[in-house]
Amino acid sequence: MKRNKIYFDNNWGFSIGKFEENLPHKHYAIQINISLDSELILTKGNNEISKLKNFLIKSNVTHQLTCKTEHLLLLFYPTSSIGYYLDQLSDNDITEFKHPILKQLKICCINFLNGKIDFRNVVSEISRLLEPFTYKHEMEEFYKDHRITDAIKYLEVNFNRVISLKEIAEIHFLSESRFLHLFKENTGITFRKFQQWNKVSKSFSTLLKQNLTETAHQFGFTDSSHYSKVFKETFGFTPKSIQKS
Repeated sequence: MKRNKIYFDNNWGFSIGKFEENLPHKHYAIQINISLDSELILTKGNNEISKLKNFLIKSNVTHQLTCKTEHLLLLFYPTSSIGYYLDQLSDNDITEFKHPILKQLKICCINFLNGKIDFRNVVSEISRLLEPFTYKHEMEEFYKDHRITDAIKYLEVNFNRVISLKEIAEIHFLSESRFLHLFKENTGITFRKFQQWNKVSKSFSTLLKQNLTETAHQFGFTDSSHYSKVFKETFGFTPKSIQKS
């Protein structure tokens, strides 16, 4: 089986390929799934099943996806400008993804699978297609408390290192307990969950190059078991399934 191709930037990423053994899960990211062949089968948290070619799934929504053929999986931080834009496309937690860029995204991925373009060109083309939305709401105040908006921006700028609770609270002149309260109140998730998502999403590309233990330690996890548990809770499949794909 061809290995999944994965790319992650500082607040979004994508994969082209197959994900088997997907389990019910929810995660911080806003998710778009685009089938490149057969329908996607989506099971919601209430066990309701939907079949469509394209899905938009909002943050923290329990779901399970099944697709026997290749598809494009896109993940976006909901705190980013493009995440904010996607969140406004529908009032529903899960909906069919309909957008003018859909056709172009599919053509790009199919050309890659057919060997007409290499993965570097796929990254470049998808980045180009998403660029108009990346800055569309750049100046929006995402949250009621401007300190949390500023904190999110700080975390994105410092994407390549783990920011401690002490550091982020002090920079915004808050006690640690007050920051934790405001972060959860404004974003709907705990700061710990945000940190876990940040670390595990960054680890995708590295996971394809080295073993679980090395990857776990590199991204701040105590051991491979802890890393595997968080990874599975975040994406609904194990890191080993990525390495085997």
